Amino acid sequence: MIEDQYIYLTMADSDMDFILLKNYLKANGIPVITKEKGFGGPIRSIFMGNFTPAHIEVFVKESDLEEAIKLLDYEEFSAELDEELGLDTEDWDDSDDSNNSKKNKPN
Repeated sequence: MIEDQYIYLTMADSDMDFILLKNYLKANGIPVITKEKGFGGPIRSIFMGNFTPAHIEVFVKESDLEEAIKLLDYEEFSAELDEELGLDTEDWDDSDDSNNSKKNKPN
């Protein structure tokens, strides 16, 4: 079975979450398959719309699991983005003092 070649990655809570996740992983060369629990799929979307809660299990090939986890790691992604944009988190002022700080978090 094809499911035997894939391993569980995460669960998407809505169709929109799944579409974003699937497209992001696909853009990075990682194919996914899914399995939906309970009342779902096209029938749920027809009757309840795309923004209703879903329980879509997302699976990736075992050889892609480490890369997929890395891609979904927000902290690492955020750090890489800060580095790419030239933002230095040491320049951020994390204090609650609002007295005209020279260094503030970027908006």
